[in-house]
Parts: sequence; C-alpha cells; structure tokens
Amino acid sequence: MSRRYQDLVEVRLGDPDEHRVRLEPGWRRGALGDPGRGEVPTTFLWQGRVHVVRGVLAQWTQRVPWWRQQGEGVPGEGAPGGSSGTVLEQQVWRVEASAGRTLGRGVYDLVQDEQWRLERVSD
Repeated sequence: MSRRYQDLVEVRLGDPDEHRVRLEPGWRRGALGDPGRGEVPTTFLWQGRVHVVRGVLAQWTQRVPWWRQQGEGVPGEGAPGGSSGTVLEQQVWRVEASAGRTLGRGVYDLVQDEQWRLERVSD
C-alpha cells in the first residue's frame, strides 16, 4: 500500500559507511564516478518521530512541471521554461527506514529542492 504526502521533513545527511546505511546496487541513476561516494540521507524527522534510514534503494532527478511552480509567470517569459530563478529540478531519494525497533520498516520517497518533503510512503 502506498500513500502520498507533501509534508515538510528535516533530513540529516551523512556518510553511508559511518551510519551503516546500505546502498543498493544501481541506487544512483545517471551518477558519474563511484556511486558509493558522497552523503546520503541517514535520518529524518517526520510526525514527531525520528526515522533511521537503513538503506538507499534509489536516487534520481526529476523536473518540476511548470504548472506546479508557484509565483511563476507564463512559460516563455523571462528565463527559459518560464522560470524566474526557482528550482526546476528536484532530487528524489527512495529509502528504507524505520521509526524504532518495534515499528516495521517502510519505503519513503524524500524529495529535495529548496527544502525537504516526504512525498510517498509504502509499507
């Protein structure tokens, strides 16, 4: 079962080896160099609970549809795509995380553009 959200979350990034975050093979799409390098989400705060990331399942970049951009003009005005300096792409991290020992693990889609949001939860 999957549920969609648009909740703001606080995300902490860190070294996957140091925080024991499992990186699935092919987790980063379109990455140059060694996909095991760099920081990944290690914990996030959602609904008053700290969720510990156990694994990064995938990471990708997606374009923001122009009709969802707030405060934008008509496409073609100003910068290409109708943008006036707002974010046109966002990073999506699909992670496996748990909110404690007694609660099961779930799959969460964390979206990063100007801020972090939780977009989807699958259990």
